[in-house]
Amino acid sequence: MRWESLKDNCIFAFSPELEAILGAFSLLCSETVHHVCTDLFGSPRIAAWRRQYRFLFETYAAVQALAPSPLEFLLDDLSADFTLAGLSAYIFSLPPEQRLFRQAEWRWFGGTTQEELRLALTDDAALDTLFGRVEERCPSFLGVSSFVRQNDRYLSEFFALAAELDTPILRDALREQEQAVEAFRAQVVENLSSAEPLECAQKLMGKTFRNRGPYETFYFLPSLLLPFASMRFFYDNGTPHNKQILLCSIREPERAQEDTIAALKAMADETRYQIMMLLARSGPVSGQDIVRALKLAPSTVSHHMAELRDRGLVTEEQVKTAKYYGVSRKTVWALLEAVERDLKLDGSKDEKP
Repeated sequence: MRWESLKDNCIFAFSPELEAILGAFSLLCSETVHHVCTDLFGSPRIAAWRRQYRFLFETYAAVQALAPSPLEFLLDDLSADFTLAGLSAYIFSLPPEQRLFRQAEWRWFGGTTQEELRLALTDDAALDTLFGRVEERCPSFLGVSSFVRQNDRYLSEFFALAAELDTPILRDALREQEQAVEAFRAQVVENLSSAEPLECAQKLMGKTFRNRGPYETFYFLPSLLLPFASMRFFYDNGTPHNKQILLCSIREPERAQEDTIAALKAMADETRYQIMMLLARSGPVSGQDIVRALKLAPSTVSHHMAELRDRGLVTEEQVKTAKYYGVSRKTVWALLEAVERDLKLDGSKDEKP
């Protein structure tokens, strides 16, 4: 584990074992953003893991909208001594209901408590009640039931898959990324020299945060296998010793021509363009704010936000029962650069027709 204090409350860290966990997470997400795991290990090996850990993959597919990431426990366990086995041991040391509560967004659905989760572990009526609250988001009763009542197996298979990825092949690939890791560190150091840690994190992620802490400690982690461009984790406001963990991809951004066209089509819709303008002017706003500002039906806003989110044009942050959206500045700039490059506009800005 590479661990370095950049200033009093800012830590830079990079861990091969955490990369194995992020690789397992990427495989659960079906490598929708990148195919680094397949490139490293080969399609036959990936297919064999999908068969070997079928329970994990199928359960995750069923509850992904409710439990999008198994990574929040990093807030408790991230340290200079971090190991894959240590994180697994810590998670399994927690009471089952607490472990379940931390893995998913239960509290946003009828205020589900840890005690209700404890009852659902053995009481069928309690499980039925629990499912009724999340059915709209997760329509598979068997999936939710498996996630709740066989959570030990779910997590065991997740960490077993991560251990399968932690190989010399992965370690060699990470060593080849040393320059990219160092470039990320240098970028963080440069940003911190002229901005507060929160502002630095916003710049790296390309968004304005709705939840702004306060945070006592900020962690900046580069990643090769992260299944997104970036992710951040934080405790609820008011939590003692609150911290923020920011994971950022060090992969070279890839934008195929079809992706550029799809993004332009998404923005070409008049309503979606108005939404983008609203987000750019107002910063993070909730779906209800968009409904009121543009006088649209909630279902219409949901449809348009899904289109924009799928193209990476907006960011999304859950705050209690609401989702807050903002413009993904990184994606928009990358889109503009792709248009400039594809149309060969470089050096022609001052030219007149």
